[in-house]
Amino acid sequence: MEDLGTEKVLMDERMGHLDGSVSARYAHVTRGMRERLMLGLTQQWEAALDVRLALCPTSPVRVLNDLLRARAAVLR
Repeated sequence: MEDLGTEKVLMDERMGHLDGSVSARYAHVTRGMRERLMLGLTQQWEAALDVRLALCPTSPVRVLNDLLRARAAVLR
């Protein structure tokens, strides 16, 4: 999340951490923060699938195989 530039207040919330600092008391998670994080994580997930797909287009693990097949169809 740090690589994506995620705000500390959102990282703390996602990881279940409590920050007792004064700045944390007045910081709030916004919809935009959540949307930017979701977009960044989705991009990282798709990039990881692309790398895995380039290594081998199939997997004996059914769920991964289904994901690879779906990703290959999107890239066509």
